[in-house]
Amino acid sequence: MTASLPPFDFARFQSLLTTTLLGRPLVYRPVVGSTMDLARREAAEGAVHGTAVFAEEQTAGRGRRGRTFFSPAGANIYVTFILRCSLELHRTLPVRVPVAVAEALAAVVPEAAIKWPNDIWVGGLKVCGMLIDGELEAEGPVAFPGIGINVNFDPSTAQPDLQGIATSLAAVLGRPVDREALFARLCNELERTLAAPAADVLARYRERNLVLGRHVHVSPVGGAPFEALAVDLDDAGALVVERDSGARETVTAADVTVRPVAT
Repeated sequence: MTASLPPFDFARFQSLLTTTLLGRPLVYRPVVGSTMDLARREAAEGAVHGTAVFAEEQTAGRGRRGRTFFSPAGANIYVTFILRCSLELHRTLPVRVPVAVAEALAAVVPEAAIKWPNDIWVGGLKVCGMLIDGELEAEGPVAFPGIGINVNFDPSTAQPDLQGIATSLAAVLGRPVDREALFARLCNELERTLAAPAADVLARYRERNLVLGRHVHVSPVGGAPFEALAVDLDDAGALVVERDSGARETVTAADVTVRPVAT
């Protein structure tokens, strides 16, 4: 499938950017262990805010809670951005980044939605995963949002255990998707969303979130799983749930499974 796709055209990608900074400094590798690891090295060597670290293939891509992220060559988008921002802005990235990604994908598939905390789903299947790492340097915070989008390769065709779980944009649409345009749109949306008022971004997150108002199974890190109703998001994007007893609590680190809608 990937052999018939043209190589990524970086000149065309950059011609489609409307950003001031995001995606203009670009680090490209045909193959890396993970773009996240490379981005950390680039940042340590002085890479500027907005640098995009892009690879055609990852051999050790990873997601949340130490999971692997299947990253075959030549068809998808694997990128980690280097964001040097204020501590206040840094704290809101778990809301801002998934909003930007969802809105970039919505230009291709309007039903793109955020499954808390930051996966992007289309038609009940995952098309994008992300991991936001960060650290505090002497000059201030630096964040590394790593984003993997299944654009033109459906991972469930190579990994049977992903059937009914993951898909690609191309599989949803029945045609290949323009990676250069999508990557440029991602950079454009991310820069716009980083500059937007926090309340506006949170409202956009709520609009695109498919968990709110649904019964969910919550598996907290280090805690016992439980059932609850997802009722709200706090200002930092943490999930507020209501147990059967009526007690509410805020979930910050957990896996959340959406329960089927009752019929």
